[in-house]
Amino acid sequence: MINESSDTESVVETVRGLMRLIPHPLTVIVAQTKRKGSLPAGLLVSSFNTVTLHPTPYVSFNLKLPSSTYDAIKASGTFTASAVADAQLAEDFLLDKRAETYPDTLWRNVRDQHTGMLKPGRGALWWMRCRWMEKKSQPVGDHVIIIGQVEKAGYYINSDGQGEISEKPLLYSEGKYRNAGPPVVAR
Repeated sequence: MINESSDTESVVETVRGLMRLIPHPLTVIVAQTKRKGSLPAGLLVSSFNTVTLHPTPYVSFNLKLPSSTYDAIKASGTFTASAVADAQLAEDFLLDKRAETYPDTLWRNVRDQHTGMLKPGRGALWWMRCRWMEKKSQPVGDHVIIIGQVEKAGYYINSDGQGEISEKPLLYSEGKYRNAGPPVVAR
C-alpha cells in the first residue's frame, strides 16, 4: 500500500518525517566578522556536503534566514567547517539556535581566536577553511544554500598527536544523536 499526501501542509510534514529517517552528519560552521572585538557567529548544521572535488573542492550547506552566521560569512567572505564527533559539542551549539548567539565562555572554550578553528580535543574530527562563493550561493525559500571553495583542510590532532581519526562523526536521525555502525556487506 502506498501512503500519499497532496496538500501543501501534509506534504511538508511527510517530507520532514521522511528526512528524519536519514542520518545526517553534524558540522559546526564558524565565521568571524571583521569588526574588532566582535564575537564570532556559528551554528550546527546537518546539511554540510561536498559539491565537487575537481578541479577545485567545493562544499555546501543550508542556513535558515535571517542568520547572524550568514551575516558574518558575508562580512568576512570566509568560514570554517568542523565535523562533530561529540554530542556535548553539538549541544553547546544548540544553546540558542534561533539567535545563534553564545556566551563568550563557549567561544573561549572551544575556538582558537587566531585560526577560527575549534580547539583540538573539543569533540571535532576535521576542519575545512573555506572561501564563500557569493555568486554560486543561492537563496531558496526561507533558506540560503551556501557554497564554499575549500582553501585548506586537515584533521584535528587527537591526544596521541598523530592526527588519525579514531572517532566516528556524530550523526542526527529520528531526533537523536547517533554514531555510524560497522560496515554492511551486500550479499
